[in-house]
Amino acid sequence: MYERKKDSFVIIIMNYKMIKNKKLYLKIFPTGVLFTNAYLIINRNKQECFLIDCPAPIEKYKDFIKKKGLKLRFLVITHGHYDHIDGLEDFLQVFSVPFYLHEKDFPMLINPLKNGSLLFKSNPISIKQQPNFCEGGDKIKFGGNHLQIIETPGHTPGSISLKINDWLFSGDLIFYHSVGRTDLPFSNKEQLRESIIQEVFILDSGTLIYPGHGKATNVREELENNPFFN
Repeated sequence: MYERKKDSFVIIIMNYKMIKNKKLYLKIFPTGVLFTNAYLIINRNKQECFLIDCPAPIEKYKDFIKKKGLKLRFLVITHGHYDHIDGLEDFLQVFSVPFYLHEKDFPMLINPLKNGSLLFKSNPISIKQQPNFCEGGDKIKFGGNHLQIIETPGHTPGSISLKINDWLFSGDLIFYHSVGRTDLPFSNKEQLRESIIQEVFILDSGTLIYPGHGKATNVREELENNPFFN
């Protein structure tokens, strides 16, 4: 769920692209009718991985994990909109792992009206499994690295971004030359703008940004060319 620039938004599909960063590998699975990005971060030395967001259908990234014999450690949900969680219940029936969510988006996880599925999908989404709650400043250990939780509300009250090394996974906070929608229930335009300025634009200019939809960008590109800040 993203805000369009001049009523147009070009989605560039990066199906199964693998990116390397300090012994970590990133696989990107654009999934579902909104091409929501499921991100699989892999430590090949240890044959383990974790997942960011869980859109439906899950088959491509589920099968990849199984085919490669990877050990899934956990998954993290950037926010509670239906297109980021509609594969979660099925996925957790296959992989019994903890999943993380900010507590402020918990109502969206269980309420089809609040997560949008009651309006936009034929089958309402309500997740029965209980998340582990996370908040800004938390760090989740993954091999020799730590995944940093950054609170970036605005698109939803409990939206989080996730940073590991020089990769930032922004959910629907910021996109290539665009930002997340703020015309939805529970969103806040000023809060989103503040989150980007205070939490994203302070990062090293070369930090790569992997959004919930569309292609990757970086901090320098958005500082200089994002029309919502220029």
